[in-house]
This record gives sequence, structure tokens and C-alpha cells, in this order.
Amino acid sequence: MKEKKAKFAGKVEPIRNHKPFYMVVVENSHTPPSVTHENYEDAFNEAMRLAKKENRKTFILLSVSQIELVPNITQFQ
Repeated sequence: MKEKKAKFAGKVEPIRNHKPFYMVVVENSHTPPSVTHENYEDAFNEAMRLAKKENRKTFILLSVSQIELVPNITQFQ
């Protein structure tokens, strides 16, 4: 039996008025970052904590843009 896959019929739009955020990544980590920080100081403190705990390099990432999927309303009728 052939499996049906849903297709996204909407569009992708960048959100220009989003508030930037920071995330901390540990080098060679198998899990993606799950915590976002609103200011650099909090992200820096978290990076220092993780670097000491994991004994690895850490990186602080800054969001550049945010993407939102805008569905096509007619596909749900």
C-alpha cells in the first residue's frame, strides 16, 4: 500500500521584527541546544559553565532571522 504524504501548500516568510536570541552549543555534542538566552551575559555564563563541565569548546550563536510557515487556509477546507 502506497503511503500518502501531506504537502505543505503555504509559503515561508521571514519575520523581520523578531527579537534576537542567543544559544550555546558544545563542540561535538550529540544534542542540539534547547535553551535560548535573551541577553549575551546569560549565554556567556552558560557557555563558561558548559565548557568547564564538558571540558570542551563552546560556541555562542546569535539568531539572524526567524522563519515562519504560513499555511494556505484553503488546504484545510
